[in-house]
Amino acid sequence: MLSDDLLQATWSAAPEPMGLVDADGLLRAANPALARLAGRPPDELAGRPFAELLIPEDVSRYARAATGATGRCTVALHAAEGPCRRIELEIGAARMVSGHALRMLTLRAAVGAAALPASNRRVFDSLDCGVVWYDAALRIVDANRAARGVLGLGDEEDVASIAHALAWHARDEHGEPMPLARRPVWRVMQGGEPSARDIVVVDTPSRGERWLRVNALPLESLGMGMGQGPGAVVSFIDFTDERDAMRSLRDSEELLRMFGEHALDVMFILDPRTQKLLYVNAAYERIWGRPAAPLFENLENWLEGVDPADRQRVADAARSLTPGGTYEAEYRVHRPDGRMVWVRGRGFPLYDSDGRMRYMAGSAEDITPVRAAEALQDEHRLTRERLQRIVATAPGAVHSYRRLPDGRGAFTFASQAIRALLGVDAQALVEQAIDLLDLVHPDDRPALAESLDASAARGGAWLATFRVPRAPDGERCIEAHSMPVREEDGSVVWHGFFIDITERRCAEQEIASLNRELESRVAERTAELEAKHREMESFSYSVSHDLKAPLRGIDGYSRLLESDHAGRLDAEGRFFVDMIRKATLQMGKLIDDLLAYSRVERGRPILRALAPEAVIAAVTTSAATELAQAGVSLHVAVDPGLAVRGEHQGLVLALRNLLDNALKFTAGQDERAIEIGVHRAGAHALFWVRDNGRGFDMRYHDRIFEIFQRLHRTEDYPGTGVGLAIVRKAVERMQGRTWAVSALGAGATFYIELPLAIPA
Repeated sequence: MLSDDLLQATWSAAPEPMGLVDADGLLRAANPALARLAGRPPDELAGRPFAELLIPEDVSRYARAATGATGRCTVALHAAEGPCRRIELEIGAARMVSGHALRMLTLRAAVGAAALPASNRRVFDSLDCGVVWYDAALRIVDANRAARGVLGLGDEEDVASIAHALAWHARDEHGEPMPLARRPVWRVMQGGEPSARDIVVVDTPSRGERWLRVNALPLESLGMGMGQGPGAVVSFIDFTDERDAMRSLRDSEELLRMFGEHALDVMFILDPRTQKLLYVNAAYERIWGRPAAPLFENLENWLEGVDPADRQRVADAARSLTPGGTYEAEYRVHRPDGRMVWVRGRGFPLYDSDGRMRYMAGSAEDITPVRAAEALQDEHRLTRERLQRIVATAPGAVHSYRRLPDGRGAFTFASQAIRALLGVDAQALVEQAIDLLDLVHPDDRPALAESLDASAARGGAWLATFRVPRAPDGERCIEAHSMPVREEDGSVVWHGFFIDITERRCAEQEIASLNRELESRVAERTAELEAKHREMESFSYSVSHDLKAPLRGIDGYSRLLESDHAGRLDAEGRFFVDMIRKATLQMGKLIDDLLAYSRVERGRPILRALAPEAVIAAVTTSAATELAQAGVSLHVAVDPGLAVRGEHQGLVLALRNLLDNALKFTAGQDERAIEIGVHRAGAHALFWVRDNGRGFDMRYHDRIFEIFQRLHRTEDYPGTGVGLAIVRKAVERMQGRTWAVSALGAGATFYIELPLAIPA
């Protein structure tokens, strides 16, 4: 409660008419303002009913307002001078004073000569900002309703004492204690400043810490012209809630920034009306590999890294966002470093308090690992399906067979095809832990167990053959192909195939029997061939001796006939003798060529590496005299370093026959020329003998290599028709081939192709 002196001063100086009435409605006291309004001294008003001051029509209205705890009504008051005044009467709550229940009557809307000044209490309490009056001693005299609300004070509390206590806890905006000399009210009262502004933080009893933006002004008198002496009025605005909201906003923004900077996904906020980017976190530069600054200039720049095939689809999805919906799209982004990443983008609207879409926000997630995992899953699925198809179509039965360190074994997997091999269903084989050795023929078990031990010891493939007795279709022969894998528990698991080789084993036995029979037949045929060979050798000996002996006699007698009896022969007789001698010579040469062909055919050449240049040198050296006498120009072309696989004697024989053939068919040419050489042709060596003779028609190509086949008369080109047959036979025996290329009048080229020798 206010002190008696201050209460009396306030009562006397109050600009509003006020009075105290008891329960009977009698005035117990009236302040000077009420006495002036009524035109009577305060002593005369004391003890009189307040209703006498009202016009009769308003007495009942006053009575009704007075029945409540508090009341308010508008009444007309008899004025001392002039007409009645309409006032607003406020009836306060009853309070006990000196044993009497008294109520305060306040006339707040008096008009006319008794109107209250502008600084009345109603105006004072209606201000939104807090206002506190100080006297010259810097004591708080009064505070308006807003100030009391900020400081957490009731209407009846002692403002001076509470505010005085609050002053001791005043701090500045930095949290430092604020001494008296820095307070705005002191600066205008004692510091001489015309006005003072500052931020003051006070601790209130019920509302805690309050932040006040304070403005102090000096006054000439406390009563604002009512003669109470100098003072100051301090107005303030409580911005604690604003500050807390701003601080909360800053904290939220800081949290958003910290969260965004550490988030793995791209986060963005944009204005959908202007299509301007407002925020994007650092994850954009990490995922896109591009700076974020161009996005704030033009939002379309974010499409720069999007794959061209996805760009339009993603742009359309982003533009299709409606106030009630979202969008989601997956697309590819190509980074400047060449790496491609998969991104899942999402967008959603943000609404204000009125339910209108204010912003659009979203995220972009790097789903490259997810896509890679999906690809791996797809590949795994395809691989599994492929494996299932392979297992289903495999020629044998797929199995996984485990063998424990104690020697016992069991199947952990088996395809359905195993039933046809072992006679046990795959599911039963696994579920019942049936050991393979229990199904194998007793005679094969020791060898099978030994093969398993050997495979486990060396970690190599398990290849084994065993029999499985089955009823009623008899015994089956099984071949195992498996690879071992050692498990952590010491057991070994073989993964592989079982193949039914029963039919193959029967076929092998049949083949073995046939081989034995064939070997017997080959031995018989070999003996026959050996006999034939001996007969051929005997025939060759007979040809070389028995057939040539009569020829020698014919030739000798024809010579004697020509030399001793030429004078007694006429021209026709001498011609006949000459023909006999030529026929004898031709017959001898034919026999020699046949013997040569026979030797080539019967021969068993031993093939080895040969140097082509040495072979060609031997051929040209042996024919040098004939070439010189015939006036033939010989050109030799040999690739150095070649080695062919052949027989020296057979190759010399073939090349010499081809060279003799070229000598024969260049006869009659003005400039006879022959070329012999060899060069590499892939994995072979290609020999050739080329001449500029008359050549032949290619229609007869195959015919010229047949024995006794000739394209020209003996009178034109002598010969037996065996030379080229010898060439073909010798080359075939060396696993080569020979052919010719020619045209009539353009010479001929004969080729021999032999494989190159493989280096040792």
